[in-house]
Amino acid sequence: MTTDHEPLVSAVIIFKDEERFLNEAVASVVAQSYRSWELVLVDDGSTDASTEVARQWAASHRPQIRYVEHPGHANRGMSAARNLGLRSTSGELVAFLDADDVWLPGKLERQVADLLHHPTAAFTYGPLLRWWRWNGVPSDAGNEDLMGVGRRRRGPHPLAGTVARPPTLARLMLRDDYFIPGGALFRREAIQAVGGYDDEFPGLYEDAVVLMKLCLRFPVHISSYVSYLYRMHDQSCTHRNRSETMVDTARRAYLERIDQYLVNEGLWTPELGRAVARAARTSVGRRRRRQRLAGIGRRTARSVVPRPIRSLLRRLRPVDRHLIAVVDTGS
Repeated sequence: MTTDHEPLVSAVIIFKDEERFLNEAVASVVAQSYRSWELVLVDDGSTDASTEVARQWAASHRPQIRYVEHPGHANRGMSAARNLGLRSTSGELVAFLDADDVWLPGKLERQVADLLHHPTAAFTYGPLLRWWRWNGVPSDAGNEDLMGVGRRRRGPHPLAGTVARPPTLARLMLRDDYFIPGGALFRREAIQAVGGYDDEFPGLYEDAVVLMKLCLRFPVHISSYVSYLYRMHDQSCTHRNRSETMVDTARRAYLERIDQYLVNEGLWTPELGRAVARAARTSVGRRRRRQRLAGIGRRTARSVVPRPIRSLLRRLRPVDRHLIAVVDTGS
């Protein structure tokens, strides 16, 4: 299974407490039709059986698969884990796979060909499928759509088949978060040129910070084919951190990071400055609209729902308090 030369592609899976899905993620790398790869499994302080799962893969597929962890088996966040993965690998090209997601078998073969064909591109990517059918419920197929192609979530990216020059994609990402790329294959030298991942920005939008920096500085190839299955489930990092307050806070921090990067790197222009400011106003506007709607819902509920029922709902145990929110918002 091992190759007799240095691998061209370094695959990195970071994980924390992913015993449920990690086997499937690793297996999707092993099943790639493209064979010149190495895989490093970065344990970000797991407390479940995923540590043993990763160690077993490394033991049975040495030296092509390796296990690494932070000193003291520490949990340092996604950015630090990605950086550890970068330091622990040597391939000219780098791809990241979340531990609860899956690559389709032709992903690396097609993306390596794309980067070889487009030598100026810092990375290549295509749409991600928001994958619901993994749970075996056929009706969930109707919920599936695409990420990375804009808010419409259907059909190809408007720039599919092209190499977008900077800052074309950066402007799209500032206009609409649904244009943030995913499932990319990167040139290592490009990631290193922007300083890698930001250890001080460990959670939501941590990948968007690096992607934005790359799109501000380098051309990017955009494809139309889906090669990455983004598993939808209630224990994913995105869902665990899905409260509106947390998303708003993370998005503001992300935009502030990008604004500062534009200034520090001499990339600031009036157009990009306006785009960042407009993106920040969009976040504030959405939050205020939600607050207004919630206020209308609460006032409506008070006028419609009898006081004894409202009092009963407030006494519900904490796990059932979402029922209060449903009534308060009039959902």
